[in-house]
Amino acid sequence: MKKYDRSIASAVEKIRNNVPTDLVDRFLASEGVSRELFRSFKPEKKGIISAVDGSNAMVFDSGNFSIAAVRAAATGFEQGIRQTRSVTPLSVFMIGPEEVNPDFPIIFQEYFGIPPGTPLRNEDPSVAASVLRDTLEYHIALEQAQSLQKDSLLLLDGALRVTHASHDAVLQETVRSAQRRELLIAAVSKRTSATWGGGFPLLPSVAGVAARAGITAPWWVKVDGSIPDRHQFDQWRHGDYYIAKLHPQARMPLKVELPVGTPDEIAGVTFARLAGMADDRRIPGYPFPLLDAHRAVVIDSAILDRVRQDITRGCNVKGMDEREFNQIFGDYHDEFRRY
Repeated sequence: MKKYDRSIASAVEKIRNNVPTDLVDRFLASEGVSRELFRSFKPEKKGIISAVDGSNAMVFDSGNFSIAAVRAAATGFEQGIRQTRSVTPLSVFMIGPEEVNPDFPIIFQEYFGIPPGTPLRNEDPSVAASVLRDTLEYHIALEQAQSLQKDSLLLLDGALRVTHASHDAVLQETVRSAQRRELLIAAVSKRTSATWGGGFPLLPSVAGVAARAGITAPWWVKVDGSIPDRHQFDQWRHGDYYIAKLHPQARMPLKVELPVGTPDEIAGVTFARLAGMADDRRIPGYPFPLLDAHRAVVIDSAILDRVRQDITRGCNVKGMDEREFNQIFGDYHDEFRRY
């Protein structure tokens, strides 16, 4: 067997070991989630739903510093029809060469009225860009939590936990504001790394239990906090784990987080509202307001090209010619693509 074939066989074996044929049996034996914990329900297409998402993309990378573009958006739906859509202006930030990002305290103070408790380090440009994006995203989410009318549903993309310490107080205030004003709030993950038992995937395990028990979607189930393997940033988590399949034709269930201690009655209302907006034929089972927010905010190649042209033009005005510009941002990979 050739070395390549051996490497493929090894990868396949590892995948199979991570998702064994008896995955559901193992999960049931671990007393993870029993059939009795699943809740079936009817979707409800009513009320106001506001969804928040953000996007970031690298514009240039010189090796010792990077240029990132960042923005966030919120879309509002009522009775299943979009009523509002707002997108923040595209912001461009330089990441590096300083050890600490100088823009982070400026925008944090601007949006939240206080300086960040922890500086943002530039050592990993992709992480720094994500934190800058999260700052815009949490700013919009907090505004929504403080302005939506009673019984509205506020949807966040991702989880009810932060990845940078400075955002923790902001997220906590967002959740508290939502609860004080009697809003529903949920965070929905497009993709999750949640595992149990030292690395087994959680979503297929839960979905397998539902399928074996003959439970048809839509359904939701709360997952005890002791079941998932622990991950980074759990100290900043403010939500309980739920797994939900919101439409019979959904390819997979979703991990959803609701504020810690949410009563089952409130959880049921939240999932009914989520399922009421998860019937889009293009992506059945995913809440359409979040898809709409994603489509509004995504920074695609056309936007990146415009930003690159604007930066190139601005540098030219400052007396930087093409040769000098390419010496800073040139990459032999660009030359490789010519062939």
